Amino acid sequence: MKMFLLVIFLAGVVTGCTPLHPSGCHKTTALGSCDSGRFTDQDEYGKQARAIKNAIESRLADRAGWKGKKCRLHLEFALDGTLKKIETREGNKAYCAALKTAAQRASFPAFPSQRIYQAFESSRFVMVGE
Repeated sequence: MKMFLLVIFLAGVVTGCTPLHPSGCHKTTALGSCDSGRFTDQDEYGKQARAIKNAIESRLADRAGWKGKKCRLHLEFALDGTLKKIETREGNKAYCAALKTAAQRASFPAFPSQRIYQAFESSRFVMVGE
C-alpha cells in the first residue's frame, strides 16, 4: 500500500511540473497562462506584445543610449489600442521617464479580438534597452 501511495505521489509531482500544452496554447509551465504575451511567443499574444513594444521603441529618443537599462511599465489600454494609463516602476529612472514619454506619443495597434484585449487591457512589460 505504501508503494502504491508513493507511486501516486511521484506521478503527481512529475505531472504538476510538466507544461501542459492544450491545442493553440503556448505554455512554459504547467500552471502558466495560455496568453502569456511574452515578446518571444510565436502566437497572436506574442505578436500583440511585440507590436506594443515596437510602438514604444519607435518613439524612444536615443535608443542606443539606453543599452542595458531596464524598466517595468504598467499600461492600460482601450480596445482600439488607445493608451489610457501608464505607470513606471522598478528600473532606471531616466530610462523609465523616456519610455513613459515615448509610450504617450506612440500609436498602438487595435486589439484583434476581445480575448487578446482582455489579456492586454492591463499589462506589465519589462523593457530592456538594446
